[in-house]
Amino acid sequence: MSKDEIIIVVDDREEKSLVTGYLRELGVHIIVKRIYVGDYVISNNVVLERKTVDDFVNSIIDKRLFEQAEKMMNIFSRPILIIEGDMEQVFSRRSINRRQVLGAVSTLVAMGISCIYSKDERDTAYILYSIAKRIQKEQKEEPVSPVKLRFRKGGKTIWDAQVNLIAAIPGISYEMAKKILKHFGCPRRFFKASGYELRKVDGLGEKRVRKIIEILDTKYKGL
Repeated sequence: MSKDEIIIVVDDREEKSLVTGYLRELGVHIIVKRIYVGDYVISNNVVLERKTVDDFVNSIIDKRLFEQAEKMMNIFSRPILIIEGDMEQVFSRRSINRRQVLGAVSTLVAMGISCIYSKDERDTAYILYSIAKRIQKEQKEEPVSPVKLRFRKGGKTIWDAQVNLIAAIPGISYEMAKKILKHFGCPRRFFKASGYELRKVDGLGEKRVRKIIEILDTKYKGL
């Protein structure tokens, strides 16, 4: 691998997409791995999630969109969402209106997530290539650290699984999950901890503690 090559880590579920093929045509060195959040990782700071317009609408309707956004923000300081396709066609055939979509985009931007519209897979590939070129060559950021990629579903080790388990709680980043595990020693002690014990964890503020207790103690009402 040449030091001058542009490197993009691609989630293995995106490997057969047209986007990956176009990236290779542009001379990008592709590394295929299972990524826990996002679809394309450009550097230690930058991750991109690609959604077709239908995927984007579905994620608004089933409320996955902001959960995914929070997970990206927990790991990467500069998350980017690429919305691919013709949104006007979606309005004509889906039960969602323009204000709902614009509201969702506005919320993402307010959270700190950049949103980019793309016409098709070829445009998406060029956007990825252009961002990676600027970041890796002009800003000289490292392409990606293995540490950023090891937190994925399943995990290779029991320690990965423990961190993933704690970080699955809304509002808890992977760094905070590691702090929690270092403090309590194992997940079981954390889940059995009282509010008083939780407050002893450095950085685990009152708001987070209340949320953790609410999640752990609320009776499940699903099917």
